[in-house]
Amino acid sequence: MEKEKINKKGKEGLIDTLGMITYSILWGGTIDYLSGLNISGIIASRTTGTLSNLPTAAPYGKYRNYLYKKTKTTDKSSTKRKYLTELLAFNTFQVPLYTIVLTLASLTENYLSDRQFKVDLDKVGIGTAILAGVSPAVGPVMGLWMEGFRKMFGLKSAPKKAGESLENKLN
Repeated sequence: MEKEKINKKGKEGLIDTLGMITYSILWGGTIDYLSGLNISGIIASRTTGTLSNLPTAAPYGKYRNYLYKKTKTTDKSSTKRKYLTELLAFNTFQVPLYTIVLTLASLTENYLSDRQFKVDLDKVGIGTAILAGVSPAVGPVMGLWMEGFRKMFGLKSAPKKAGESLENKLN
């Protein structure tokens, strides 16, 4: 029984990673294309996105589970409440993570072009603001996408897990 619980948790992390990477490739690739990147730019962008998603997707899935539990958002909660929980998760995990990625990218860009270790805070701020601005569309959709992968692979959704956790506390 304990081994099954461990396997489920490991599977959840793997499925959340698969969900986030496919979301990033499909939707990020579309945004890359619309921003004018050619095929090599899109490949470079999505490769970078995948490399940053590999170590962060499973923790993000756990963080979503945690926020659903803490906000008492269950499968019986309203669509609006689930939407707001997803938005909270995205804006408190993905947006700061993206800020770190932009900071490292700016540092690298400046070092390669000027051999100076400096960060262009304007670029980092603009990029962070853009992601935060589009987050009401991007974040909750990514959460739905990840939930779809959990369902496809027979795993419980974050709202379902939160509801069961609340029921266990009451019993």
